[in-house]
Amino acid sequence: MFDPADDIRENSTLTSFLNHCGMETYEDLLERSNSDPDWFWSQIIDLSGIQFSTPYHTLRDISDGPENIRWATGATLNLTQTCLDARIDLGLGSKTAIDSVAEDGTTRSWSYADLAEHSARVASALAARGVGAGDAVGIYMPMIPEIAAAFLGVARLGAIVVPLFSGFSAPAITARLNDSKARAVLTVDASPRRGKPMAMEQTLVSAIEDLPFVQTVISLRRFGGTSADPARDLDWHDTMAAANPTFPAAPVDAADPLMIAYTSGTTGRPKGVVLTHLGVQAKATTDFLLCLDLKRDDRHLWMTDMGWVMGPLTLVSTLLAGATLVLAEGAPSTPDDPFRLLRIAAESKVTHMGVAPTLVRQFMSQDPTPLAGYDLSAMRVVGSTGEPWTDDAWLWQLSHICRHRAAPLNICGGTELFGAILTSTVLHRLSPGGFSTQALGVGAKALRADGTEADLGEVGELVVTNPPLGLTPTIWQDKARYVETYWSTFPGVWCHGDWVRHDEDGTWYVLGRSDDTLNIAGKRIGPPEIEGAMTLTGKVIDAAAIAAPDALKGVAVVVVCVAAPGVTPDAALIDVLKDAVGTAVSKPFRPREIYFVEALPKTRTMKTMRRVVRAAFLGEDLGDLSPVQNPETIAPIQALQGTQT
Repeated sequence: MFDPADDIRENSTLTSFLNHCGMETYEDLLERSNSDPDWFWSQIIDLSGIQFSTPYHTLRDISDGPENIRWATGATLNLTQTCLDARIDLGLGSKTAIDSVAEDGTTRSWSYADLAEHSARVASALAARGVGAGDAVGIYMPMIPEIAAAFLGVARLGAIVVPLFSGFSAPAITARLNDSKARAVLTVDASPRRGKPMAMEQTLVSAIEDLPFVQTVISLRRFGGTSADPARDLDWHDTMAAANPTFPAAPVDAADPLMIAYTSGTTGRPKGVVLTHLGVQAKATTDFLLCLDLKRDDRHLWMTDMGWVMGPLTLVSTLLAGATLVLAEGAPSTPDDPFRLLRIAAESKVTHMGVAPTLVRQFMSQDPTPLAGYDLSAMRVVGSTGEPWTDDAWLWQLSHICRHRAAPLNICGGTELFGAILTSTVLHRLSPGGFSTQALGVGAKALRADGTEADLGEVGELVVTNPPLGLTPTIWQDKARYVETYWSTFPGVWCHGDWVRHDEDGTWYVLGRSDDTLNIAGKRIGPPEIEGAMTLTGKVIDAAAIAAPDALKGVAVVVVCVAAPGVTPDAALIDVLKDAVGTAVSKPFRPREIYFVEALPKTRTMKTMRRVVRAAFLGEDLGDLSPVQNPETIAPIQALQGTQT
């Protein structure tokens, strides 16, 4: 267990907010947030200073059921009025909004005034091409300052942002732009990967060949790229130089989309999650400014991609806090610079950072000697999300990254909420891999299959009983799919799709996706427990446990894993790993087979895609592969059958 330092607790925004609300504990605030949502969300709106062009007359209308909740009826607003204009009005115009580190180490800085000007130029340039409020605009760029201007510029125009993962192939881009009917795309000619420019504009041009509604492409050309269609494809520098640097924000209805954030599905069709101008600001304030204690003096770094929810979430949260966002283009770890993320954090004096458990396990496989030279003393909070921790990785993080000073705060939620359902805070005792409490205003519960609430210590489905401000109101142009996906398992209750356990000490644990759950001879278990038992041996650094058909049991455990450096897979090692699972979990879950590969399929946020591992291993339909950042890992898994050492 780890207790955040007294000075971190006492000086936290959460402590100040409790005092403002006249409450003594987080649990008091949590109870009020769930029992009186109108009071709570009005407090959050005040805390974040959200600017309305037209005030709302009803904050929360749930008369048509929770799946049809309406927020701030009658109101109009624009995200950039709060995140840019209001911040400059507070005197932050000259403060650094973005510090950027390129792959080659080159740095750039933009102030809040710079960011506002660049964003206004993006809005003006799009408007000059006929793009207006309600039109979708794709963003296909790496994590450089211009991507922040692109996101905020589209928002300022009242258009709809469609963020695209910078590693997407043409078919994945086509699917999302076709679904959203985007009229324009902002991109770059290329992005450096280990010193070599990887084409992006060329990929985009291929993706939009059969999409006539995409009539404008504006490309930032850093590597000598040229237009494929001069009438459609514009140069970023020339276009922005001619645009209006003071383009005003266009107010939109509070229910209108800010962005369509696509998430992977088990079929070939991604889900377009709709998020609003008001919702993202309120939820980001609740989760990042309060629970994760992101403050005005912070320098925040979370290496991610705008194509995943953490990209927009970190941008919006940092601007709401009036803090500084540190952007790093490229990978968090490379063969020549295995601790690149931590080196950048030290050199940039980062105070507030995010990591992924898989990345930490990669760090663990390296010689830690270089870490002694990294000064991480400025670090106050290290956040994490995306997948369950193993105890050894969490404790390694506490020692080598947090240095037993910064608070390791774990959150669990998703794109659909633009934030957390479960969280940790600096006011709570923190346990390895756990979540110290539920997020504010969500009414989190663990339910049995019959809809009754699970007992403490019992595994159940994670649900949201109070739809928070920030929860998606629909899937883009498919309300029926939205209701079927999230609201049909337990009518009137949002089902998130994670197995969780809530223990007597108040700690929550996520045990994996409920659709990943293994049911072995009538006994259910989440894959992370099996995977964790194997990685704890030190013999493997990554693993994916899946269910495979079995003539005797019906279903048996199969594990595909990555050996630790210097470890040679052989029959003796397989026996050691099987025994480790049998001892740490139980004999019924002892793997039937264990296979070794060089790497597992991952998303950009380093989540292991178990459904892809399972489908590849069993020769089934692979479904939507667009989130896989390393598709070359799939073929070796497809070739595994019958190859166990």
